[in-house]
Parts: sequence; structure tokens; C-alpha cells
Amino acid sequence: MDNIIFENAQFPYNIATESSNQPLKILQINLARAKASTNQLHLTASTNKPDVILVQEQYVNNNEIPAIPETWKTFSSSNQKAAILISSSKLKLALSATKVNMIALKIQTSSFPITIITVYSSPAQNVTTALQ
Repeated sequence: MDNIIFENAQFPYNIATESSNQPLKILQINLARAKASTNQLHLTASTNKPDVILVQEQYVNNNEIPAIPETWKTFSSSNQKAAILISSSKLKLALSATKVNMIALKIQTSSFPITIITVYSSPAQNVTTALQ
């Protein structure tokens, strides 16, 4: 992906983590239930250094997600098709909601709390049902 698009983007807020003046970095990825892409996630994260990773369709084997470092906090939907991974140990967060295909966390930034939600919506499912 070409990161140049985002590096020069001007957003309405500079949402910094509470522990630093650096912006909160969020990565979103659909891993397509593939073991190889899930294993590649750690390398991608070490290159891009996100604080929060929003994941859909990660590879799961016996309720374990392989290749996810033990230092990361993992919050998954009840069917494990959506997850939020927190790679930064400095973030102050609280679990807001867990549903079948959705997970939500509240993160305290230097300015205000934000809620981050990730949802898995099957292409075969009505999008309205997923949003509800």
C-alpha cells in the first residue's frame, strides 16, 4: 500500500496517545483466514509500528491466533472474525462491547476518549444486519 497518501493528509484532529505527542497509528487489515497472512502481520506491524490493529478474518487454530506476540493485547468478537490488537502497552483502554461479528474499545487519548470499532461483514450478509 502506498503510505504517501496518508503521510500528507490533514485530518481534523491530531489524536495523540495519552503517553506521547505522537499521533495514534491505526492499521486495518483483512487476513482472509490465511495462516500466511496472519503470520506476516507481525512483520508488517514491526515495519509500520501501529498502536492499534483492526483485524478481520484472522487465521485461528484451536482458538489460538498464531504469530501474535504475547505482549500484544487481543480483543476478539465472539466468533473471532473481528479483532482489535493493541501493540502499545502505554495505551489506556477499556472494552466497550463484544458481539458475534464486532468488537469495540474505548481508548483515552491526550485530548479525549475515542471509541474504535471493528466489524466483520460477510459478503453474503446484508450490510444493514451487520451494522445493527
